[in-house]
Amino acid sequence: MTVLALSTSQAPSSINYRGLQLLDSHCKFTKVDCLSNYDIPVVNVNGIDSYVPDSVRSIISSMFQYDNFVFAIPEFTGMMSSSTKNLLDWMVVISNMNLEHGKGYPFSDKHVILLTFTPSGDEGGSRHMPQTQEVFKKLGANIIYSHVFTYGWKHVVPGNEEYFHNAADKINNYLLYKATNKDYFKNEYIKWNEKWK
Repeated sequence: MTVLALSTSQAPSSINYRGLQLLDSHCKFTKVDCLSNYDIPVVNVNGIDSYVPDSVRSIISSMFQYDNFVFAIPEFTGMMSSSTKNLLDWMVVISNMNLEHGKGYPFSDKHVILLTFTPSGDEGGSRHMPQTQEVFKKLGANIIYSHVFTYGWKHVVPGNEEYFHNAADKINNYLLYKATNKDYFKNEYIKWNEKWK
């Protein structure tokens, strides 16, 4: 099972990117990445078969190699960040303006986890989540879990990996929930049941 953990922030020092790096110590994602590593211009086309820059095609085509996704999405003014929306808009342009209703995206029919790391307390960071979930679902994502990590400037700090241990355990468990993993759960059951004999 391959997992792309992608911060959809354009800031190289993003709290969302750094939060994914801390989670990775327990989750062991296949790749932890950030949109700041790519040159993605603002969508400036509005039709099928419009020109799509190579840098945009490159990141989107590379995403197809992953089985599952963990997106760390910044909240700005109560909505998903413009960089997140811009990436999704480019995906719509590439996939023929969503004419197939949620088909053909890198995460279509795949497990997706949506996270946000925010410096805010409980009052912030989660306002975007209902709308963000709906947009990802419209593009075919199977949203299996979402979570907002608050007080990020206190918790998203070097060496604080243990703080994220329980969250990582939950994320790892959610990523296992697939019909193709029935043998894993069967084998775990057999091992557990043997302890009672």
